[in-house]
Amino acid sequence: MRIATLLFTYHRSYHTEKVLETLKNNTIRPQKLIVFQDGLKRNEDDSEWLKVNKLIHGIDWCDKEIVVSQFNKGLAESVVSGVDYAFKKYNAVIVLEDDCVTAPDFIRFMEQCLVKYENDKRVYSVSGYGWPIALEKEQYDIYGCGRVSTWGWGTWKDSWEKYQADSGIVKYLKQDELKSRDLALWGNDLEQMMLDQIVGRNDSWGVYWALDVIKNKGICINPYETLIQNIGLDGTGVNCDATDQPEKKLYGVRETDFKLPDNVEVLHATEYAFADLYGNYTAASIRDNAKQNIMVYGLGNFFKEYEKNINCDFNIVAFIDQKKKGWYAGKKILRLEDVRHYDYDKIIIMIQNVQECLKVIQDMLGLGIKYTSIILGHGMYGKYSGIINERSVTYDGKIFLQFDNVSIKVESQDEFYNVCEVFVNQIYHYSINNLRRDIVIDVGMNIGDSAIYFARQEKVDKVYGYEPFKQTFMRAEYNLRQYIDTNKVCIFQYGISNENAIRRIGFNEDMTCGQSTLETMREYAHERYKKWGLIQEEKEQAHQIEVRKASEVFESIFKKYPDHNIILKMDCEGEEYGIIEELSRKEILSSISFIMLEWHYKGKDCILSWLKSSGFSYWCEDKADNMGLVYAYKGES
Repeated sequence: MRIATLLFTYHRSYHTEKVLETLKNNTIRPQKLIVFQDGLKRNEDDSEWLKVNKLIHGIDWCDKEIVVSQFNKGLAESVVSGVDYAFKKYNAVIVLEDDCVTAPDFIRFMEQCLVKYENDKRVYSVSGYGWPIALEKEQYDIYGCGRVSTWGWGTWKDSWEKYQADSGIVKYLKQDELKSRDLALWGNDLEQMMLDQIVGRNDSWGVYWALDVIKNKGICINPYETLIQNIGLDGTGVNCDATDQPEKKLYGVRETDFKLPDNVEVLHATEYAFADLYGNYTAASIRDNAKQNIMVYGLGNFFKEYEKNINCDFNIVAFIDQKKKGWYAGKKILRLEDVRHYDYDKIIIMIQNVQECLKVIQDMLGLGIKYTSIILGHGMYGKYSGIINERSVTYDGKIFLQFDNVSIKVESQDEFYNVCEVFVNQIYHYSINNLRRDIVIDVGMNIGDSAIYFARQEKVDKVYGYEPFKQTFMRAEYNLRQYIDTNKVCIFQYGISNENAIRRIGFNEDMTCGQSTLETMREYAHERYKKWGLIQEEKEQAHQIEVRKASEVFESIFKKYPDHNIILKMDCEGEEYGIIEELSRKEILSSISFIMLEWHYKGKDCILSWLKSSGFSYWCEDKADNMGLVYAYKGES
């Protein structure tokens, strides 16, 4: 068999010299070495290019041909046109780029494989590179996979004739069950690589070669021990960025020929081992009758981050996505309304946006899907998995968050993140180093999450909670029921302000945590929530609410608990300014031992001034330019 070895160079003299040196020292030298040097780009320094040109013309240790381009083609066109050129005279080619250092047995290995599998039309490519995968070696020195390697590779003329740079190939593969599985098995990264090539972020020809082989279900041969080391991962390459990955040790000289099977097959162990590299666990997983069968709603980043975990826990039957269609990793992509035609045990929602999750849950319930069949991905994977369990969806389409033996029902993304701030981030954690017990005043109780947090603290004897909006108050009443029953918490349906008043205020159930009892503050918050897409205008209502003067409400608590620490927590969307000022003016602010408040929209300077004049020390944590936390404490009197 006539085999040509092709070396593609440009202007990296150090790398080219190393490659030539290892080729020269191979146990078998190339039958024919054709060196292609790309033409110099306009206005680029030619010193390195000239060094390379001198190196390749100085080759005197094998039969060579030097082909120098008169203009700069770029890597992709150079390789494709160079391989086409070689196949005019040769039956097979071995292809190297100027950063692929070879082991001493590389040429011998490549020639042996190219001769052995010349007539096996399933085999499309041979590479001397050993993929960095955890694969136990069998009796032979090679294994078959479905992904070509472009680091020291070879092929035959009839295989290369199927090469086509078709930008529509990924879409084509995704429309077929088996081809979509093969794409996911061997080229989960190729779609993005192709898009980058199209828009000019890389100059890859290899992405199309890999996709063509996948399309034709070709087998690619690789050795267990690598015979290629890429020295171009130092930032000097066109398509390979700098990397800190450990170098693979090149295999040394063998005493005998390589052990090659008569028939090369792709084993499932190889598919699964490849999943961590460029493959996909959905495509590589085998159905396990001991696992539940699930459908996955959502094919975005949240799912892909935990795809391995999901496949370990479940059998994936199909996917549900309202935007994508076709197949993913051999599984059908459905619309939600098509679910009734499939058998499944559960549907897991893999959407990061909690508001969208709640909407999807309502859509599912509307189609007759049982709430007991719906799992939130947040409950099993990611940073919220400790506070949501797989039975977190309620019969009416809301979400239960779990903290030890406490459940808190949330009905919006707003409430979800607020509860996480309280219990996960513990923004209301405090410690007072004295022997007195604590009484907590919770202004802006919302759905009761902070009141629950305080009620669970060992030193707290009682929590007084205030929430003026009826709908939110009822949610708090539900969440706090066990503490209300034990008299640990006492709640009131009115707000705290610097005056006694009845007000008519706009209300939206999707923004309970941003709801203010001051109309100007409420309108500002409403515009922000609308901009974020967190509220629905059809939920807008006008509510009549009551607020009471802070000094009058608090004074009775101070008198009732003279020997306790008084802890004041405030998250009342702008009312904090009037409350702190009024308590300071009435000279009763100093009766409080510890204050935790969130300021909104008007800055914190005036609040800090009032606290300082009442003898408080403090520290601050700003969340944004218009919002932050203030923690203030008094020493022993």
